[in-house]
Amino acid sequence: GRQIEDELLPKINRAFDCDFERSDDIYDILDFKDTDKKRIVEVKGRRIDSEQYKDTIITCGKLTEGLMKMEDDYKVYYFFVFTDKTLYLKLDPDDCEFNVKLTGTAHIPHYLIPIKDLIEFDENNLID
Repeated sequence: GRQIEDELLPKINRAFDCDFERSDDIYDILDFKDTDKKRIVEVKGRRIDSEQYKDTIITCGKLTEGLMKMEDDYKVYYFFVFTDKTLYLKLDPDDCEFNVKLTGTAHIPHYLIPIKDLIEFDENNLID
């Protein structure tokens, strides 16, 4: 939740050389945005280590929103904070064909993101 996002924020600011702001608009689907450098980051906390499953999930709407933001020249990243490490995916409209699973109490569609396709986050290395 919010604590994981708040802990990651200074690290992603450094790694992207950005000044990400959290939206106070409850209708904003994605967590952080830097309008000057046109970067968006979504953060998902995980209560397991990165090797427990071969996939992690994200709601389909979050990827759809990211693709729409890319039409406005944003670069979009999804961060998965596992108990052992933080991994991320840079959204690529030409490479986002993921399997879908209905999950949760409301059976909401989620994309299955292969862990092997994620990049390990190193806050000391600039991204982009």
